[in-house]
Amino acid sequence: MQLSMWMIANQLMDFDIELNIQKDTPIVLRSARRAYATDCVHVMPDGKDVICTGEGGKILIKDIKIEYAFEIIQSIFDTYDIWDASIQKAAAKNDFQAVIDASWHAFHSPITLLNEDLKVLAMTSSVDMNNDEEWNYLEKHGYSSFQAIESINNDAEWRKHYSKVSAQRFHFPDKRKLSNCISAAVVHDNVRYGRVCVLEKNRPLNEGDMQLLNHLVRAIAPHLCLYYLKSTNSNSYNVFLEMLKGHRAKKQVFENRMTYRHWSQRDTYVIVSVDFQNDPGTMRMCVQRLSQKMPQAELTLIKNQIVLIINKTKDDYEKGLQIIEKMVADCNKYAGISLPFESLTWIQYYYRQATEAIRFGQYFSQRNPDLQKHVFEFYDYAVDCLLEIASGKNCSQLCACNPDAVKLSRECYPNGSDERLNTLYTYLKNDCSPSKTSQEMHLHKNTLLYRLKKITDSLSYPLEDKYSRDYLFLSLRVFGIYQMKYPKLLQRFQKNDLDQD
Repeated sequence: MQLSMWMIANQLMDFDIELNIQKDTPIVLRSARRAYATDCVHVMPDGKDVICTGEGGKILIKDIKIEYAFEIIQSIFDTYDIWDASIQKAAAKNDFQAVIDASWHAFHSPITLLNEDLKVLAMTSSVDMNNDEEWNYLEKHGYSSFQAIESINNDAEWRKHYSKVSAQRFHFPDKRKLSNCISAAVVHDNVRYGRVCVLEKNRPLNEGDMQLLNHLVRAIAPHLCLYYLKSTNSNSYNVFLEMLKGHRAKKQVFENRMTYRHWSQRDTYVIVSVDFQNDPGTMRMCVQRLSQKMPQAELTLIKNQIVLIINKTKDDYEKGLQIIEKMVADCNKYAGISLPFESLTWIQYYYRQATEAIRFGQYFSQRNPDLQKHVFEFYDYAVDCLLEIASGKNCSQLCACNPDAVKLSRECYPNGSDERLNTLYTYLKNDCSPSKTSQEMHLHKNTLLYRLKKITDSLSYPLEDKYSRDYLFLSLRVFGIYQMKYPKLLQRFQKNDLDQD
């Protein structure tokens, strides 16, 4: 394992030393030498002291014999080699607690390994951290506290550097709640699987610690990736991925993740799926491109697909859509976009919509060769999907309904009133004829027109379009069927209740 002068200096803190090391000294040193050699530490006497010189700096060890100093410097190389071998071996066995325990001897500072849902995978054991509230919370509960998440989200430095992959330094004003730290993401093939934080408790952390942390996360990243690809247990690195797969979500983990991202159940989202079939090379290239161009979107991989969760309320959706359209056209792939929806409770069904949009889009494109499209929206094929889906024992049909119908249903539900829904349904049933509608509903025409204007002004999709009218009418009929056959399931959907274990 190659070292830098900073990494060597960090193992000499028990000695009386003076440092003169450049901030960006490189990691190129291979061993210690008594005579000068390229990429080695030159150890030489200076009166009663010993000077160690290497690429980027110099260390003076006071009042020590040259033979003893040389053995110490060489032993530092051996110590790091042993540590590197031990973490590689432990990570290969998915024993990440052993990785963190072994890393104490490299950093001499407390360390945490968190997954992307801020759940503890491992943390330094047998260390006195009574004056750190967040550390004690992590030990007791196994995941980050809401207070810590809010403090981190409100920290401008954290927001500025969090998206970066390499180790970054963070300072927090209240040291009793959150210790200063250095932190680096665990990334493999441009997908994040977790984060390692080294806390600044026993000594100030320096460039050598940053370099060592970068080495640590690179070493464990491929093993953590394989661990999650093989595992679907509760330690999953991404609660959204588990929900996309249809697995149950732990409410606490889900809420932590939402708070961490500054997302709300009241925000509006869409799911975008990009299908790569058997083209992993292009898929990796596109993962990197999307990670750089759309860092605010939640990106994950399912089989041969890149899946993006985009928050339309917080992000520039139109700009993101342009990026996706250009990318899939450039590599001759296809993308599907779900209906817009509030909350992530039924996310698995909206993910299916994105994949169904690709299936229907490709089918109809084949029937019309003049239509050259690479991005398909589920809205254009939702009626076909509704007609195809026969079962009403889950929420797949409700999630596929017209977003205007979903919105109205949820707005009407709390008051127990379906006046607007019934008016709109009757109006559509009568081919949008005010006179026929007023007769059927026994309403004065002016009263009806006033009510219809308030309803239509709230709609996102135009009733002038025949497809939109048919889609909305059919969606309202589906809600009526659920009200009759599955009222409890409909209520859960209207309230956005999270199905949890």
